[in-house]
Amino acid sequence: MFRTRAVGYLRPPTKEDVANYAARHSLHPTAWELEELVVAVEASIEGFNRIEELDEPEVVLHHHVRDPGRPPIASEDPYNAFIRLCEVRGAPDGPLAGKTVAVKDCIAVAGVPMTNGGRRTPTVVPLEDAVVVERLLDAGVVITGKTNLEDLALGLGEGSAFGASRNPHNPRYSTGGSSSGSAAAVAAGMVDLALGADEAGSVRIPSAWCGLVGMKATHGLVPSYGLTYMDHTVDHIGPITKTVHDNALMLEVMAGHDWRDPQWVRATPSPGDYRAQASRGVSGLRIGVVAEALEPSGCTPDVMVAFEKSLSVLSGLGATVIEEVSVPLWTDAPVFGLAMTSLGLYGMALTHGIGFGHLGRVDPTVVAAWAAQTMLMADDLPSMLKSMLITTDYLLVHYQGVPLAKAQNLRLEFRRQMAAALRDVDVLVTPTTTTVAFELLDRRAEPGEMAQRMGIAMAAIANTIQLDLTGNPALTVPCGTGAHDLPLGLQIVAPHFGEELCYQVGFAFEAAMR
Repeated sequence: MFRTRAVGYLRPPTKEDVANYAARHSLHPTAWELEELVVAVEASIEGFNRIEELDEPEVVLHHHVRDPGRPPIASEDPYNAFIRLCEVRGAPDGPLAGKTVAVKDCIAVAGVPMTNGGRRTPTVVPLEDAVVVERLLDAGVVITGKTNLEDLALGLGEGSAFGASRNPHNPRYSTGGSSSGSAAAVAAGMVDLALGADEAGSVRIPSAWCGLVGMKATHGLVPSYGLTYMDHTVDHIGPITKTVHDNALMLEVMAGHDWRDPQWVRATPSPGDYRAQASRGVSGLRIGVVAEALEPSGCTPDVMVAFEKSLSVLSGLGATVIEEVSVPLWTDAPVFGLAMTSLGLYGMALTHGIGFGHLGRVDPTVVAAWAAQTMLMADDLPSMLKSMLITTDYLLVHYQGVPLAKAQNLRLEFRRQMAAALRDVDVLVTPTTTTVAFELLDRRAEPGEMAQRMGIAMAAIANTIQLDLTGNPALTVPCGTGAHDLPLGLQIVAPHFGEELCYQVGFAFEAAMR
């Protein structure tokens, strides 16, 4: 089926347009070459007119009871966890029947406005559910809100256009980010479960700082379709819960291959029986400690005390704890990791969120809204994105992209180092974060102050971005408190598709800590 038009939908460029676009690519056509280019480009545009006439694959909404809702009033949301309250009802029964879920506001829920933590217009209103949202609704959940986050998920929550989320353990302090509102909503008991997204630690950091359980599964296990992407090689969507059991159940529902997914893996992944690990214990497991993830990464004394107690608990449960497992590039990973993220975001910005080198579905409505926002309100983009775009462009123009190429090679070497570190142990453990949550500003930032405070974000990802780069599964579970009586997390890392091992250790550790 297709729709024939008497006049094409797309207008071809003028000769002047072609000359201008050629100059953008450092091309300087002669008059004769320019005439040739005009004819060739017109022919190409005519091909795109044919694309406009063809029907796309249809995606049908599974659930139709949808109230797009409204922004909350202060009395309804004391921790500023939500950008929007809504109600989207899933199946009447299923493994998560009746559970309430909050969705980070960079994950699509069809018919519900999506802000990405900013106030740029026109506001995106997705026409399709993210795959994970669809699966949770199929499992019986009720989505009750879209949660607060750092603008475009770049930071620890303090730069949201809607104000910072507050930590329910002490509202003076951050929840961490960028899935800040999701963690606050679960920790405050406002919802049963929440969805976050993790490109440098954004599920695990807020989970750890709010005393919750958070999972960043193996890259490609959980479909990312419906997410506002940073880079298809580091994007992860993950569950944030109060217990390991609920986290494992949520992952069972969310995991597995989907034809729409832009993530590329060398297998067709399927969910495991994660809850079955609850009774296995850790006796006989070999647990390695990443040496570089401790003092070399900047762990504060209170974090080290909590971590050493955690190792004692695991040892007391019958595990063999190996104290000195080295991953030499661990402390450098945040530097080349952010270089890779910058390049990925550069590609997303150039293509209005489509990205390069993937086989995933694209929601044209979201692409059009992204383009309109960035063309009309580019000055209102978050400062971290602006600096990333300018830095990447500068390196591409003035240094031929060589530093970015070297960062990619370092990432590959780091993946090899991680694989080697896991060869002789079952799992690795680290402190999830190197410090407790930081204190939020109680006033408007001075000029330049927010850029300085981004150093806090760099410190927070010191032990988390590594697993986004390698794609290994990483589970954070509460492991006590540090300064100001604020929560801390223990991070459990397994080989690719080793989620069962993460949960096996997580279940045993959680039970021992009660």
